[in-house]
Amino acid sequence: MAMRYLFLFFVLLFVSVQLLAFSPDPVKQFDRTSMRDAQCLLLDNFSSNKMLDDDFLLPTLVALSYYPELKDTRIRIRQKNIKTTMQCLPAPNFLFRRKAKRAYRINIDNKVKNGQGLLLSDVPFNAQVGVIGHELAHVVDYNSRSKIGIVTLGIGYLFPAKRRQTEHRVDEITIAHGLGYQVKDFSEYVINCEELSEKYRRYKLRYYYRPEELMQILLQHSIY
Repeated sequence: MAMRYLFLFFVLLFVSVQLLAFSPDPVKQFDRTSMRDAQCLLLDNFSSNKMLDDDFLLPTLVALSYYPELKDTRIRIRQKNIKTTMQCLPAPNFLFRRKAKRAYRINIDNKVKNGQGLLLSDVPFNAQVGVIGHELAHVVDYNSRSKIGIVTLGIGYLFPAKRRQTEHRVDEITIAHGLGYQVKDFSEYVINCEELSEKYRRYKLRYYYRPEELMQILLQHSIY
């Protein structure tokens, strides 16, 4: 019980630091049960301009707390039948909006076809925070670009080398924001999950950093 209250104290401390526009320190392992104690506080501080999916509310709020620059960014998270676990895209009207007024959509796959793919609901909590954090890093990446830059990025994503480059950069953004342990946990889960199809596993290994590569990048940051 004492450890639980100590953990909650640090969570509240992290949130207080967040309110000063700094990301909280990295945490190796987030536990769903312990983090529930902080859910109301996280919701009060990190749900502005957000449409969040109730099924993944808690891991999303934890991930959002590591992105202070996205506090007022319009983000809609919803479940949808897509071909990968999650995806992030700018809203279609981004060409007609100023950067400060852009909105983004993060889709969560809700159906695995032919035994291929990986549902977020099957992923451990800490790894859920990691992959959601990765999608939020896509928002950061989009926000750093002009309208033409986003269009160019989208076209480049059609080519394997550019897609790999994009996903590697976004993993690096995730690590720099303090969610390196979580994104590494997701990568390890993908590699070790026996139920995952080999086709999907090969796709992930082709375009994303492997756990040992993520660890090397992680250890280059002083915050770890």
